[in-house]
Amino acid sequence: MYLSDIVRLAVKTLLEKRTRAILTIIGIAIGPLAMIMINGVTSGYSKYIVEQIQGLGQNLIVVTPTEDYELTESDLDFFKSLNGVADAVPFYTTQGRIRVGSEEKDVYVYAVDYDFLFKAIPSLEVRKGVIPSSSDIIKCIIGYDIAYEDNDRVYELGDVVSIEIINVKPGGKVEIKHLNLIVSAILEKYGGAAFLNPDQTIFMSLESAERLLGVKDWAGILILAEDPIYVNNITETINNVYGRNVNVISFLAIAEIASSITGAVNFMTFAASLAAFAVAVAGVAATMITSVIERTREIGVMKALGFTDGQVLILIISEGIIMSLIGAAIGISLGSIGAYILSSRGLTISSGFTEIVINAPPDINIYNISLTTLMTIFIGIIGSAFPAYRAAKIPPAMALRYE
Repeated sequence: MYLSDIVRLAVKTLLEKRTRAILTIIGIAIGPLAMIMINGVTSGYSKYIVEQIQGLGQNLIVVTPTEDYELTESDLDFFKSLNGVADAVPFYTTQGRIRVGSEEKDVYVYAVDYDFLFKAIPSLEVRKGVIPSSSDIIKCIIGYDIAYEDNDRVYELGDVVSIEIINVKPGGKVEIKHLNLIVSAILEKYGGAAFLNPDQTIFMSLESAERLLGVKDWAGILILAEDPIYVNNITETINNVYGRNVNVISFLAIAEIASSITGAVNFMTFAASLAAFAVAVAGVAATMITSVIERTREIGVMKALGFTDGQVLILIISEGIIMSLIGAAIGISLGSIGAYILSSRGLTISSGFTEIVINAPPDINIYNISLTTLMTIFIGIIGSAFPAYRAAKIPPAMALRYE
């Protein structure tokens, strides 16, 4: 008996019991739908976040002091002396508000060396204008979302940005400062990042912060490693020397953590999907056992005509595989559509005083589709194996007398 004959007979049998077959296929499709949809969404967001973090500089390390410690020039010199450190600079950061038309908009304000900034974050690009020198204390670089609102220009080169900076002093005293800076450059659209959002940031030199805002204490020190392979050693050395006096953050480590979290989420999704697959196995088995019982006389006639036990076994299992393939196709298709619908809503990450909305396409890849298809086929084989074995072992004489 040829493969085409097996497929034709299997399809014919399923069409004769189409209602039962359709219900079984729906049960089978739930597992592939859940796996593709949830894995696609989580992997898509994870891939986007990891790429954004890595884009912020895999070689970049941020050291910030704790409440009882103050970073000084001696600390800066020590960091520069560490093996694998290419450069290190202090920085200052705060939050502010600017007026856009009749509304106020929250922004980040970073005071840092411009050359170091673009060296540490190579994916940062200037859309228009020129990078000001450190001595141009009244000039700044602004992010894309500050310069443009819904693709309409808000700030242009040479415009003055008025920033209201609110600082809460020890004891709860509120200090309000006003800062006016001239736009020297506008950055290209970067995209929402989970830990730094250049699109909503105003960059100025550290000298500007010291002279215009009266900044005396650094918010931290940025360290640039010569290569990512040095990052862990530098981080470990600083932690060993300073202990709890400082907090050390590396974007490479954050990217690794994000990847590991996604791996854990995908594993939990896989484990949860197994429940749906287990139900599908039971559904296939119930359908095939009922089918075998109803077709006992038919199977007896087939064996009387010369069908071997192996051919009967293959015929019954092929019915389960065909239902599984149809269920996989439906589940994967609906799961892909569902993943795009879920992803279109965006992922909102709260970052202090503002929220970042991340829009990332789902990661629907060949590996996940292939794995899901193979698992679904396996369900069809497992679910129909016992009914097929039972059908193959029916004696022809007994089957012919079956009513």
